[in-house]
Amino acid sequence: MSDGNKGENIVLIGFMGCGKTSVTKELAKRLNLNYIDMDEKIEKAEGKTVSEIFKDHGEAYFRDLETTFLSKLENQKSKIISTGGGIILRDENIEMVKKIGIVVFLQADVAHILKNIKDDHKRPLLQDEEDIEKKITTMLELREPLYLRTANVIIQTSGKPIKNIVDEILEIL
Repeated sequence: MSDGNKGENIVLIGFMGCGKTSVTKELAKRLNLNYIDMDEKIEKAEGKTVSEIFKDHGEAYFRDLETTFLSKLENQKSKIISTGGGIILRDENIEMVKKIGIVVFLQADVAHILKNIKDDHKRPLLQDEEDIEKKITTMLELREPLYLRTANVIIQTSGKPIKNIVDEILEIL
């Protein structure tokens, strides 16, 4: 990272299954920084998984938790932050994410996402879906412009090992 970025957070955004958690952990290790996984922190605070929060309280409640959590990150420095895939669904979140740090959009295609989440049954928005590929495609069409509007940096992750994705991020920052 250049001297101009000292102390600045790196915030990873992107669709579920694009590699945010894995990239966050590897990036934190390589930069010797602490990381924050928002979903993990919200689960810990609520004592429930994201899926259970969705089931018990609904998506709007979870989105409120995300917004509240984001507002607490404004004073953080030198952290790698992994957001939930839907963080960009609220304009206020987009503005906060941009203030918190350098925003890196991990962009993945539908095939890559499907491969990464096919055996993961903890994705609340894909539960009980007959056609997961169609659902992902529809959600991506809605979210992609929001990710692009939010990002300072776009990294294509499809088919790439985590190490290579992290290398690309470090080259750019």
